[in-house]
Amino acid sequence: MRRTLTGMALGLVLPLGMAHASIESDLKSAQPMQAIFTNALASNISAEAALKQIIERAPDQAYAAITAAIQLNPDQAANIVSAALGRQYNLNPAQVVAAALQGAPDKAGIIVPTAIVKSPSYYTVPIVQRALAEGVDGAKFVPQAMRTSPRQSATILTQALRAAPQQTKAIMEAVIADQPDKAVEYVKIALDAKASALDVLTAAFKVAPRQAESIAAVAADKGISSQLIADASAAAGIEIAGVTRSKGPVARQGTIILMPLTPPGAGGNGGGGCDRKVASCS
Repeated sequence: MRRTLTGMALGLVLPLGMAHASIESDLKSAQPMQAIFTNALASNISAEAALKQIIERAPDQAYAAITAAIQLNPDQAANIVSAALGRQYNLNPAQVVAAALQGAPDKAGIIVPTAIVKSPSYYTVPIVQRALAEGVDGAKFVPQAMRTSPRQSATILTQALRAAPQQTKAIMEAVIADQPDKAVEYVKIALDAKASALDVLTAAFKVAPRQAESIAAVAADKGISSQLIADASAAAGIEIAGVTRSKGPVARQGTIILMPLTPPGAGGNGGGGCDRKVASCS
């Protein structure tokens, strides 16, 4: 009986020891990172566990290991990012996100929110900025990030719009579609962030037409002109009570209007010294 128990114990310990030796030897022999993970997985070691061992043994290769781990196991992106951001490793969250996105850019909606939750709040802005700098479509991760970390939702949306102004309309459509009951609140945040009012309002009117009057009222309170509000509602294909779009140019007081030159000799020299280029004369 004792021999059986001893054998079972050895059976449990040996594979783990062999895996440790395999990862260590692979690192020493400068094996490609993907090969190291492939060998580890073949030894029934999870990508998360293998990543921890690599970071402990070769911290200078941590970010390359994150990329390789997620390339081979994209469905484990959340677990891999969580493992990499363990406090004992002291890795930079923004760089972890960059490395993870290189491994699976289509998993941005999982990677970025996970990094935000696992990191101190002062890393939220760098994480969002780094993700956008990597060329990721903000619409793929901003809504999830805001929902995952509601206390930082205003900061996340503000920084996303400032970091990628060309994505304003797409990001606003995505966040409002994700939480339509907060459309008015998100419009306020976006306008305070000085995002393109036309893009913000067009997106809001399009995704939350039932709240159009409230959205228009907020925009007016923020100093947005009635003409721009009307343009946005027209672009979204909706009509708002009391908001009409001008059909032509609006005359403004004080504008100087140029008149056609009078042929020589026409009208004589009378008229009290009127300048013929100006519509009104003294």
